[in-house]
Amino acid sequence: MKNKLIFALFFLLLAPFLSAEIIVTQQPNAIYNYGDAIQIPMIVKSNTQIAGTFNTDLICNGISGNFYKNGLFLNAGEEKNIDAVVILDRQIIGNASVFCIVRAYFASDSVLTNEFKVSDKINIELLTNKTDFNPQENIIIEGKATRENGIQANGFIDMIFLPENASQNMTYSNTVNNGFFSFNFILPKETKAGKYLLKLSAYEKDFSGALTNFGNLDADIRINQVPTSLEILFDENEVEPGTSINVRAILRDQTGKKVSSSAIISLKDTYNELRAQTEKPTDELWEFPVVYNEKPGTWTAVAISEAITSELKFEIKQKEIAEINIINNTLIITNKGNVPYNNSLLVKIGHETVELKVLLKIDETRRYTLNAPDGEYYIEVIHDGETKISETSFLTGKAIGVREASAVLALTRYPLAWIFVILVLGFVFAMILRKGYKGSFIGYMTSPRKDNIANPINVENELPFLRKRGITLKSKNKAEISLSLKGEKQGTSLVMLRIKNPGDVTNFPAAEQVLQEIINFAEGNKAIVYLSENTLSSILFILAPVMTKTYQNEKNAIAIAQKFREILERYNKIAKQKIDFGISLSYGDMVLKKEGSLLKFMSFGNILNVLKKIASLANSEVLLAEDIKNRILKDMSVEKLTRSGIDVYTLKEPRFKGDASKFINDFVRRMKKEERF
Repeated sequence: MKNKLIFALFFLLLAPFLSAEIIVTQQPNAIYNYGDAIQIPMIVKSNTQIAGTFNTDLICNGISGNFYKNGLFLNAGEEKNIDAVVILDRQIIGNASVFCIVRAYFASDSVLTNEFKVSDKINIELLTNKTDFNPQENIIIEGKATRENGIQANGFIDMIFLPENASQNMTYSNTVNNGFFSFNFILPKETKAGKYLLKLSAYEKDFSGALTNFGNLDADIRINQVPTSLEILFDENEVEPGTSINVRAILRDQTGKKVSSSAIISLKDTYNELRAQTEKPTDELWEFPVVYNEKPGTWTAVAISEAITSELKFEIKQKEIAEINIINNTLIITNKGNVPYNNSLLVKIGHETVELKVLLKIDETRRYTLNAPDGEYYIEVIHDGETKISETSFLTGKAIGVREASAVLALTRYPLAWIFVILVLGFVFAMILRKGYKGSFIGYMTSPRKDNIANPINVENELPFLRKRGITLKSKNKAEISLSLKGEKQGTSLVMLRIKNPGDVTNFPAAEQVLQEIINFAEGNKAIVYLSENTLSSILFILAPVMTKTYQNEKNAIAIAQKFREILERYNKIAKQKIDFGISLSYGDMVLKKEGSLLKFMSFGNILNVLKKIASLANSEVLLAEDIKNRILKDMSVEKLTRSGIDVYTLKEPRFKGDASKFINDFVRRMKKEERF
């Protein structure tokens, strides 16, 4: 018993000198997020027999907490592996990002790990690059949510859609799975245009529902202003002839707010004929004067802006009015209204009143002679109790009266003057007869030629416009270029036929016939023809809304060009002298003014030079310029070519896409009935 006590006392005295070595085999990572588990693998080794408690503490911002504690007994030279694991949660660490270390100790030995960060941050990254959207568009917002330690987050995300400088907002929620999130929503049609703020909040929770990690991101998107309606406004819906109608077109967006753009405004009369057209900025007034004698009826204003069309009708009021004047002894009445003037007037001469019934056509004038015993009289014309005119004039005659002035009255009133006129006319007539009958004449009148009956020509409208080197071409719808012109600006489709060997074909009647056939065909389809007086090399065909009554002339222009090519290719197959040709098409703005059968035009820019250049590059084919290609892409398939450094386009097939191919086939089929070659 005494020996045991001595041994125990010896062991206690020797214990402070006993030690064990602790080795951390793997250091912690540099960054962790809340909810992560840290595993600290260690080896404990002793060169002597030792027993005690092995402890591991987590120390963050100077505050220590023990997370691993276990009894340990080692024989001399023995080592043991220890895996200490700690879950990083806010109950242990706190509520913010901190820096921590792990301290392990056993007996008189201890060890510290490297410092590491415990973060509560989630980084949000948007994968959607698009920032501009339209109302009612399907909006998709995608992104990634990653913890600061680089591990993909799994949790939740909220998005607030907040208009700039506004308190109302829309909130959307979704989940984050393996770091990916997505929102898919559609904004209402009435969503106001402007800048919007997207506030994204991603977060994770632990098993108890407590917040662990979170992150925020603000992003800007813009909702576009989309024109949705076009409004036509008049100052008045009924217009009196001789005044003006004030028209404006107002373009509005999805919320009814005005949109700045331009609008083409057209005015059509009762018979749907185009009477006037202009292009104005939206919300700008267009004042159109209505002539005094414009017939009453219902007109239509048509506005087009941003592919939106609107119509509104207005009335030209009926106006029955006459202009009354008294000059000496003559009462002059002119119809200045827009309907026949049918009224009874009271003509007061002195103290007597004469009723005068007047019926006048529009713009018709009638004169009445006022008679009264010689003297000066106060003359007054009254209608519906209102004095229209009053004058003092000297009258002559036997009695008071009002008679319509006529040639017979003038003859009886001025007999000597009329006798002189008759004598002069008789002398002239006698001289003509004497000169005309010096020789005898025997003849007969032939009946009209059958070919003239079958193919009547309006000679008055037929304008020969090229007589050179034995060739004559004629046009009923001639165009004339002007360097300065005041008229209507219109988008116009243009076709140019380029004759590359004019000197070789001018003496061949067959060539003249085929070129005349082309001109007749084009004019039969409302094209206007322009040809320089001194050259046959280029013939320009103009399809303008002022003539075709439509703004969609591109298809018609292409069909005409294809027909030109067909006519010329057919001619070249059998003709001894071939026509070397090229055909080009373009589209551009022109100032146009129609004067009878003549159309004056002025082009903008170098559109005519471009047409000539492209036609020169065409080898018996049809080539399109950029402007007209852009307008027919939705209906036709084209192929891009580059010739002499110029981009031109050719039709892959001479057909339109979809049902439009039927248009050209029917068009050409109709025209074959008119072929003469």
